[in-house]
Order: sequence, then structure tokens, then C-alpha cells
Amino acid sequence: MNYIYWALLGMCGYSATTLFVKLAVKEGKFSSFVILSVAVSIVVTSVWIITAVRGDFKSLTAQTIRSTAMLWSIATGIVLALAVISLFRALSLGPASVVVPVYGMFIVGGAVLGMIFLHEPVTFNKILGILLAVAGIYFITKP
Repeated sequence: MNYIYWALLGMCGYSATTLFVKLAVKEGKFSSFVILSVAVSIVVTSVWIITAVRGDFKSLTAQTIRSTAMLWSIATGIVLALAVISLFRALSLGPASVVVPVYGMFIVGGAVLGMIFLHEPVTFNKILGILLAVAGIYFITKP
């Protein structure tokens, strides 16, 4: 159950991120890209410190750097950068009450990709949840 607590903490963090980005953009002093630059600098520094303290850098060898896992890590970085850049830009242009639910559909996308490519079980509850999430986003974004 430990992963649920981490997921909830991440959800709270992303929720607060939305609010803080909107407040920063609202003042008109910074573009969404300046705000993202500051935020990413803090994230990168934090992650490097955590990785060093945990000793995870010891697993980086010439062999692991050339591994498929490293390719997947690089792909992760590319699509995560695209996702976060897009979120911050969308937040600077539109209302959080619409942008965030649409962006939040990544949850549905991740669930579908997990079922298709990771062969995770497809259940009635998962399908129903996906359909309800899509319907909910439709109604939230409809004027």
C-alpha cells in the first residue's frame, strides 16, 4: 500500500503546482517558461541529491548506460519534458479548471497503455472507470 501514499503525495503536489503556476503567471512578470525553468531547477537539484544519498549512482556503469533501461529512461525524459512544458504553457493560456482535467487524462492514457503494452489485466471496473473519467472530463470542459 506504500505506493498509494506516494501517489497521493504526487497528486497533492501536482494540484498545488497548478495553483502556484497560475498565481505566478497572473502577475505577468514571468512567462510560463521562466516559471518552469525555476521549477525544473529545483526538481533536478532535489532528485540528484536524493539519488546521491541513496547511492543509486553506483549502478551506473558503461554497461548500464548502454542498456535498454537507459534508452527507456531517455524516452521518459523526452516525453515528460514535452508533457510538463505543454502543461505550463496551457496553464498560462487557459483556465486551470479546464486545463488540469484535460491534462489529467494522462491517468487514463497511462492505464490504457499499461493494459495494451504491459499486459496488465483488463477488468470491467477498469473499463468502467476509464469511461466515467472520459465522461467526467467531457462535462468539466464543456462550457
